[in-house]
Amino acid sequence: MKTDITNITCTPVLGGAVAGRALFAALSALAQDRPPSPTGWLWDCQGVQVISASFVRESLVSMRALLRAQRSTLIPVIVNATVDVREDLHNAFTVANDAILIATADAAGRLSDVALLGAIDAHLQETFTLVAERGETDAKELKELTDARPGAVPIVQTAWNNRLAKLAELGALVEIPHGRAKRYRLFT
Repeated sequence: MKTDITNITCTPVLGGAVAGRALFAALSALAQDRPPSPTGWLWDCQGVQVISASFVRESLVSMRALLRAQRSTLIPVIVNATVDVREDLHNAFTVANDAILIATADAAGRLSDVALLGAIDAHLQETFTLVAERGETDAKELKELTDARPGAVPIVQTAWNNRLAKLAELGALVEIPHGRAKRYRLFT
């Protein structure tokens, strides 16, 4: 699912809380159709020239929080934002103590350069990077992988479980039940 933000806002300059709430209302209406399995919802920012913190807070941060609260299968991913817009998005999500996926999408919707943007600590960033590199993994595999590194300080499996669960809660990873255990992967 792909939504062109400038098509909804009708302007490349996105500023102010009132305009942000208008985008939130439009996105909320679009979020009514929920796929049965985790699906990326690409929020295409191509063409956005400027975005203010109040706009991001009232629209994208609020929509992200609503999807999380509803345990929605839609996974928001901001795509095709310029470097300047990415910086403003990063600042707004950091202030909101939240994080979101960001990437580049081609015309067919294929993603590249998938990353986390916003308030993300170094341990979660490392875990996200390892999962992205491996494709799909679990806490046991991550423990074994990192313990095998020369000079590595062992990390208990519970810590890996907690990190993976937190990334799934953030919507950065998809949780896959595997018997009594869980595996994790990017939604793509």
